[in-house]
Formats: sequence, C-alpha cells, structure tokens
Amino acid sequence: MKATLSIKLKSILFNICFIIISIFFSLLSVFTLPLPRIWTIRIAYSWSCSSLWLLKKICNLNYTIEGLENIPNGKNVIFASKHQSAWETIAYQKFFMPSVFMFKKELTFIPFFGIALLRSGSIPVNRGHGNKHMITDLTKKFKDRLKNFNIVIFPEGTRSLPNSTPNYKSGLSLITQDLKDSYVMPIAMNSGLYWPKHSFVKYPGTIRVKILPPIKTGINDRHEFQNQLITAIEKEMKNLNN
Repeated sequence: MKATLSIKLKSILFNICFIIISIFFSLLSVFTLPLPRIWTIRIAYSWSCSSLWLLKKICNLNYTIEGLENIPNGKNVIFASKHQSAWETIAYQKFFMPSVFMFKKELTFIPFFGIALLRSGSIPVNRGHGNKHMITDLTKKFKDRLKNFNIVIFPEGTRSLPNSTPNYKSGLSLITQDLKDSYVMPIAMNSGLYWPKHSFVKYPGTIRVKILPPIKTGINDRHEFQNQLITAIEKEMKNLNN
C-alpha cells in the first residue's frame, strides 16, 4: 500500500495529537497514586477512547471487533493476542476494561507513562531472561491480577509483520499450567496492514479484531496448549490478512 502525501500529513498530525494527549493522561495518572488502581485503569480507558477517536477523525482508521460472545460471562480472562502494531496496545485498554498488561520492562523507564503502567497493576517482564523462578513469580502475579482484572498478553513478545512466520514464546504455556479454572482468549487481528511496524504512517481503512473460542487453562502438556493457541490464531490470521 502506497502512502500518499495526504496520508503522510494526516499521520504526522495524528502523531502530534497523540503525543500531546499521551503526556496529558500520563501526568493525570500521577494524581491517582493515592487511589485504588482502578482509577489508573480508568484513565488508561479514557486515553484509549481519545486515541481511537483521533485515529478515526484524522486518519480515517476505524475498527471492528468480533467474537465478544466467546468471552465467558462473569470471569476475568487472559487475552492472548497477535501483535502487529502499537494500535492494539492502545485499543485493548478500551475493549477489555478492566485489564492489565504483561509488558516489556523497558517501558517502565518512560517518564510518567512507566509509573502509570506499574500503578495500574500491569506486569513487567524481562524478555529473553526466562527461568523457573521468573515463571513461578509471573504465575503468582497472574493469579493475583485475575481476581479483579483481565490480563492482556502478546505471546510472540514483540510485533510481527503481516504474513510473517509466527514466533510464539513458551512463557504463557508455562504460566497457564498452574492456573486452574481460568480461560485464555486467543485473538487474531490485522492492525499491521494499516499501522505498519516501524512506520509513522497510518493508512485509512478498518482494522479487524477477532476474539476466538476460549482455551481452558491447566493443560499439563505445555506443547498441547501452545499448539492450540498457535493453530487458533494463525488459522484466523490467514483470513484477516487477505
């Protein structure tokens, strides 16, 4: 897809507005530090709604979300999503409220934004430093967060290009072995077609998000869980990327 001058100018305008509102909401979140963490999550929700509105009005980039009926009623769940751009890190704050994220630890060093992430209860992780002790610690945090929140995780650990070879990490399959009576919701989405990795350009169109049927946690064979997750997401990705 070729970016015209109009698309580039609109993308630049969005980026400027996005930086401004991100700074504003990050600063606002500082005032919630003495309050319960749900207040920080509500600010993240407002930031998400504002950002999605700007994308629609400035870049003519909209979205659809399917499969909400697949989410079990009355239960907090783990959303395990394909990751192609920054878009889903913004949008999921709105879609899956109240949610916390599993995120790379480096983001905690961003002024104010990093504080907001930690204050919300989101879970930092050192990518590439997995060991038994870390998995045990993450499992405890997942159990704690699921009492009150949904958890969003990107199993590939980083953004991928559309139609690229999937590279799912084993962390989630190890964590869910010790989680009982919970569910993982696989998510396929095609944001990379409209907000490409490592690009400032946002193309007009409609991002499609598909929430797939749940996978029950507690599967002792981590390879079985991993295969179920990858098969579900990547099968649907073939439809969304075309």
